Amino acid sequence: MKRVIKYALLCTSVFTASAIYHLPASVALSFSPLPQGVLIDSVEGTVWQGRAQNVRVQNYQLGELNWSFSWSSLLTLSPEYAVRFGRGSALGLSGKGNVGISFSGPYVETLLASIPADTVLQYSPMPVPVTAGGQLELAIKSLQYQSPWCGTGEGSLSWSAGYIETPVGSLSFGPTIVDLACKDSVLTAKGSQSSKQVSSEFSGQLTPNRQYQSSAWFKPEGDFPATMRQQLSWLGSPDNQGRYSFNYQGRF
Repeated sequence: MKRVIKYALLCTSVFTASAIYHLPASVALSFSPLPQGVLIDSVEGTVWQGRAQNVRVQNYQLGELNWSFSWSSLLTLSPEYAVRFGRGSALGLSGKGNVGISFSGPYVETLLASIPADTVLQYSPMPVPVTAGGQLELAIKSLQYQSPWCGTGEGSLSWSAGYIETPVGSLSFGPTIVDLACKDSVLTAKGSQSSKQVSSEFSGQLTPNRQYQSSAWFKPEGDFPATMRQQLSWLGSPDNQGRYSFNYQGRF
């Protein structure tokens, strides 16, 4: 009798393990309510490895999502997935990285995401018609989630081959790198750039209660467009180093 019970338990364990291993991602997703505004279409594969042909957030089409479970992450008791996203995105978005959950909560590591600068500008209200060129690249070295945003985190945002075009002229920028950090959901950013046309520096901070403060300056250099230089008078007078400064604070 004991032998029968042992075989029954063994068969049940094998069946259960097999069912979990082969569990279709579409079935698991049907029992997992998604946040409002998030839609995942045409899911294929299992919860361990698969893809969704398209992910939409609100009205933004983010493209294809692929995931693969890292079995070695079980050794650290921090289940982790390697993900790729953005293929076929209407936004021109692409990226890859690792996401998982530890005893401290959800986290992101070594995530890289890229999107055209002009795409971002299209969704940013501007007082005058402006177009932008180049690519924005977000690199998250590590990010530990903590309500409302993050507990700890560090990364960078870069703008390569950047330029803007306005009705009064165009500006080309040098390599632009913004260092990003998070501590107890307080987000900070600091960056600078320099080119033959303009140099600039900027920093900012955003707190969990949505209070922000930022400061920036820019300095026209030798190749600054003459048509744009004529428009600088409405900014007032520069400081003794030829820099125009700005400071903003408020709540959004």
